[in-house]
Order: sequence, then structure tokens, then C-alpha cells
Amino acid sequence: MKYKNIIFDLGNVLVALDNEACARAFIALGCERLVNVDSDPAVKQLFDQLGLGLITNGQFYAQVRLLTGTTATDAQIDAACNAMLTVIPDVKKQRLLDLRQAGCHTFLLSNTIDIHWRYCLKHLWPYGNYGIDDFFDQAFVSQEMHLLKPSREIFQAVIDRTGIVPADTLFIDDIKENCEGAERLGIHTFNNVHFNDWLALDLYCPGSPWRGALPTDI
Repeated sequence: MKYKNIIFDLGNVLVALDNEACARAFIALGCERLVNVDSDPAVKQLFDQLGLGLITNGQFYAQVRLLTGTTATDAQIDAACNAMLTVIPDVKKQRLLDLRQAGCHTFLLSNTIDIHWRYCLKHLWPYGNYGIDDFFDQAFVSQEMHLLKPSREIFQAVIDRTGIVPADTLFIDDIKENCEGAERLGIHTFNNVHFNDWLALDLYCPGSPWRGALPTDI
């Protein structure tokens, strides 16, 4: 498969998630109500507003305390939120570097919150002397864009801001509906069902010195 552009999701594509660790951390803070987001309309609305950038991090912390009665500090709430973020394997960071060296334009598009993104930038992305700007031409996160996948608007915004051609582009995401959203604009997709699935793809770009997948062991 030959693509000029590859757009990566973050969670369950690049970063391994541990939702149970996050749940345990919230429970330890007395925030059990935050564990079952989809079954509590008020909690779901809170996280949706944060994900869309409609409220600030400070407003989020205040609402968490109001909804749960916890006395946790902002830093403790941060830590509980980030307990789900475990690792970005070095093999994936190296793959991103190799793709860019081979001539691919790489992008990140994630429904993520600033709390998670700042943690990833500080703790998970550093790799030797490399940082986020070495892995991607541009990174797009929902809280900054005020848009969420799988909306048509978020994919169109990426196309408009980067100038990429959908027919030359692959989008990799673990959620089928997000892939379907990209496909409606003519972007090729790969539904990454298992964390390391995309590593087995035969991704290469014009001018690439190699073909074939890199090792999938991490």
C-alpha cells in the first residue's frame, strides 16, 4: 500500500490504554461517579464539554468536585485521569520516524483532552532526542479544534489545514465509526482492532528505502 499521507489516532493505536487503572484511581479519590460515564448524563456531558474545549481544565476540576463531593486537588484529578495512559512503545515511535524519513507526511488526529495530551507530551512521546514535532507534520486534538470524530467537519478541517488529498491518505483508528467518518470524505482507512495490528501493514511511501512491516514485538 502506497500513501503520501497517514493520519493516526492516539488511544489504542499509538498509546496503550488501561481503563481499569483509571477507574481505580477515580474510586480512590472518592469519584466513583466518574467511572461509568455513559450511564450518567451529567458526567457524560462534562467529559463531552471538556473534549470539545467548551470548558477549561479549571472548570472541569471544579465540576468534578461538585458532582462527586471529592476534596481532591487539581493535580490529583489530573493524575487519576492520566492513569489510563500507559506507554507509547518505542517500536511505534521508530516506525513514525521511519515513515517520515521515507517521504510520508504523518499526522495525528485524536478525540483527546488537554490533560491527556500534556501528559503524553511530557511523559510518553520523548524518545531519545526526539519529541512530538519529529513524529508528525501536525497534531490535531479535539479540545483545541472544538470538533470531535467522526464528524465530517473534523476531517474536512484536517484536509483544509494540511492540503492533503484524501485519495492519497490513510487514516488509522481503533473505532469503526471514526473510520466510516473519514471514508465519507474519500480517505482510505484501517480499523485498528487490536493495539499492534497496524504494525503489520505494508506501509511504504514514494522514495522509501524499504518495504514491509517492522517487527511487532514491543
